[in-house]
Amino acid sequence: MPSTWRLGLLLAVLMACSTALCITVAGWAMRQNLSSIARAVVLDDLGEYAVLYNRNGLKELKEVFEAGKHEESQAVRITNPEGETIFEQTPEAVTGYNWPKRPPKTLKPAETWLMTITHTEREQQLLVGCQILGDQNALWFGRTDAEDLAYVEYIRRHLWFAGLASTALMLLPLWWFVRHVLRPVQEMMQSTRQLAQGRTDARLQAPDAVPELQAFASAFNTGLDRIDALTAELQSANDNLAHELRTPLARIRGNLEIFHDHIDNPTARDAAARSLEEIDRAAELVQTILTTRAAEHKALKLHLEIIDLRQLLADLFDLYKAAADERGLNFTFEAPDTRWVLLDRQSINQAVANLLDNAFAYTPRGGIVTLALGIHGEQARISVRDTGPGLTPADQTKIWQRYTRGSAASANTPGMGLGLSLVQALAHAHNGSTGCRNQDECGAEFWIDLPAGDPLASANVV
Repeated sequence: MPSTWRLGLLLAVLMACSTALCITVAGWAMRQNLSSIARAVVLDDLGEYAVLYNRNGLKELKEVFEAGKHEESQAVRITNPEGETIFEQTPEAVTGYNWPKRPPKTLKPAETWLMTITHTEREQQLLVGCQILGDQNALWFGRTDAEDLAYVEYIRRHLWFAGLASTALMLLPLWWFVRHVLRPVQEMMQSTRQLAQGRTDARLQAPDAVPELQAFASAFNTGLDRIDALTAELQSANDNLAHELRTPLARIRGNLEIFHDHIDNPTARDAAARSLEEIDRAAELVQTILTTRAAEHKALKLHLEIIDLRQLLADLFDLYKAAADERGLNFTFEAPDTRWVLLDRQSINQAVANLLDNAFAYTPRGGIVTLALGIHGEQARISVRDTGPGLTPADQTKIWQRYTRGSAASANTPGMGLGLSLVQALAHAHNGSTGCRNQDECGAEFWIDLPAGDPLASANVV
């Protein structure tokens, strides 16, 4: 569940619980207060009617009771010592209650006795008071709590309305929090995911965020800009250095060849040969850097030709089969029928060779390496699968960067982390793409996706 809904649900539950608690406590307090008021009313009216009866008899009591207009919620009655009713004024709303026939024997004149009577079918209760009159008759006065219950219900409805209004008002801070805090944080998280996927141009965006988040995004973006500037400066220096080294390396190699050919000392000839090998490795490294840089900017000059992609891969398979047998690897080739495409043979050969070199380097003896070609519509996928250690989640995004090696690499594994960056650059130069993933069982799969439409139409476009 998103954080917005969690926070909204939490606030709604808290407000509902708070409102229910307030209504419960307020209802209980009002019931207690109204109960005390009802007892006071019964005692007061009971004493008043007793005085009227003792002074002027039943007639004045009846007149005063009817003048009070309480016929709907109050009742009065007079019984003799034997429990027979002498006078009774009981409205319909007060009927159905079982009044006591006689007061307690311990009740003395001028004393008051109170009791509560429940109804068999109604929720309302009847509060009854009794007092012994001067002629030993008993005066009974009862009052229902119907008005009290209606008043409590009226207050409860208004409290619920106030609770709902408070909940609506509480949603305003929630809306502000979502708009200026949660939503900017989610946008920042999306930007960080793009950064993790290798998009170095992604930046944190927080135009509507709170000032603290805006300051954080600004500081973070400033750091990213500086890193990008340093990286660009480093890559530029690296490329310039490689470009400047190419000519001196060629001259050194020429001098070493002359020295190697004109020296008779075996030790010096052997040292010169080893030096030539190191010069060739350095020259290859320089050329790889320059080729990668040119391909990334689509400045690489491609010698495009219409070739049979299946035959190109079959030739590579035959070339690497001996090396696979020497390493004790099971090397297989999977490809459909012939597919003619427009590409640079040497560049694609170099890209696939780099993938095969990696697969051979990381697959243990007895493992399986598969070179495969798949055609999906107007796209061709060249894939290399192995049964090596596989890739970590961090490897799958960072392994394509220059000078970055996988977590499975060790000091004994050859390479400087330029092979996959070159593969990606060459695919990019052909308007293609690259990717990698872990296989279900074990090992990893690397692939190159290339356009495989009509080669003649592509050639005409070029």
